[in-house]
Amino acid sequence: MSNAHISESPWFSYRDGELACEQVPLASIAAEVDTPAFVYSGAAIDHAYRSIDEALSFAPHLIAYAVKANGNLSVLARLASQGCGADIVSVGEMQRALKAGFPPERIIYSGVGKRREEIRAAAQAGIRALHVENTQELDVVESVARELGRPMSIGLRVNPDVDPKTHPYIATGLRESKFGLSIPVAEELVPRILRSEHLLLESVACHIGSQLSSPQPLREAIEILGRFAIHCIEEGARLRAIDVGGGWPMHYGQEVDPYPAASAFGDAIREGLEAADVLRPGIEIITEPGRALVGDAGALLTRVLYTKTQGARRFVIVDAAMTELIRPALYGAYHAIMPLVEPAPDAELTPVDVVGPVCESGDFVARDRPLPGVEPGDLLVIRGAGAYGREMQSMYNARPLPPEVLVDGARSRLVRRRSGPEALWQGEILE
Repeated sequence: MSNAHISESPWFSYRDGELACEQVPLASIAAEVDTPAFVYSGAAIDHAYRSIDEALSFAPHLIAYAVKANGNLSVLARLASQGCGADIVSVGEMQRALKAGFPPERIIYSGVGKRREEIRAAAQAGIRALHVENTQELDVVESVARELGRPMSIGLRVNPDVDPKTHPYIATGLRESKFGLSIPVAEELVPRILRSEHLLLESVACHIGSQLSSPQPLREAIEILGRFAIHCIEEGARLRAIDVGGGWPMHYGQEVDPYPAASAFGDAIREGLEAADVLRPGIEIITEPGRALVGDAGALLTRVLYTKTQGARRFVIVDAAMTELIRPALYGAYHAIMPLVEPAPDAELTPVDVVGPVCESGDFVARDRPLPGVEPGDLLVIRGAGAYGREMQSMYNARPLPPEVLVDGARSRLVRRRSGPEALWQGEILE
């Protein structure tokens, strides 16, 4: 099999024959912190934020970063410093966001299963709004607000029943999804909310799914959401915002056709709001991108331990595992893999399974992936690991958590240390 073009980016590219993150050779990072390790490009995060910011320039807006994608404090602080908001789904994420410098008035609390004490903590912290996704949840929110003696700002997350044409695990806007309220149910709740002394309906929201391959489903969903917003306004609600959710895609390296640019999704949002006649002065647009801001900014640096042939399969065994990057095992997700040393243009590629050392047959990074020949000790770079890598990692097989490094131009700095052995039993009680 002949060599094919290896996908580079402005942030991960070959310099003098070796892969670098911005201007920092990845070999030097591996020498300093060992492998496996996460490496993030600050310039990539900044570029992604600007792209979405420009795509929404048609209206006042708030980009509320989905903290679940990557909650590293340095990553969060970088986004907060640019005026970004935070979309959270737990009090732990709220605490991370506050610690990193997000003002509470730029924090939105989403999620289908908020505990009563979490709702209370969010209200006491003074976050901007809590998105309600269940009639029973509304009862709890109203009860908590009554106990605290002050009204709580809420948004109603509706389910527009639009097929986003994405992986079923990350589709969230279909009728059978656990997320959101059906619009008829939400419409029934509006008069009750407006009568309540303890609730302020500040926004309506929807989110149809992640990794949208086309802007069209988003436009369709936003028009439905916009019509619901008009209904709320006609009922007497003084809406402050329309939350259009996330869905902004990023490239993982296997796409036959490139995803549309951020501007195309911005156009879809604008067109949907215009079709519903709800693009009005005084109403802010909120969006909740996660992986689109940080996914392509991150790479997982790993070292080849062994190679072997077993039956008809060829294996490359590396020191990164499903404990660091579970997406391939969980979703069958694709992540581009680049050797640290640039292959010759005529290097032969051989299909291999890139697997980790964890004692599970499902522990793999890639299957039947064409790669140039590698030997024990060689470094590989797994791209697109900036989102849902560190956040979904585990210490299964008593493996330590990897370090994280943030790169800015020619400078790199450690932003999380590799965990020590004490982390393996932290919180346990041995009598």
